Amino acid sequence: MRATHQMRMVRAAESGVEEWACPICGRRMLLHWPPHYSKRILEPGDESASHVGSCTDLPDEDPAPGTTAADAEAPRRWLRETGVDPAVGPSAPV
Repeated sequence: MRATHQMRMVRAAESGVEEWACPICGRRMLLHWPPHYSKRILEPGDESASHVGSCTDLPDEDPAPGTTAADAEAPRRWLRETGVDPAVGPSAPV
């Protein structure tokens, strides 16, 4: 079974590019969201681990009132589908 590492957004530039980093293995990447999606790996880190993303310091926090489970899962699903979690998404590991 592959290890799962949770990446954190470190900073966001005015251009919309976000820097994400894994505190466990040092993986770093630049991510730009759609409609002009791009991803650039700066440091590969542990390429055998599944990387998931979170922009909160509380990964298990309760959703906001009125938020459904599907609403809360949508950003995580999008991250996986665009390659942040290569074990789940359609893209190949980078």
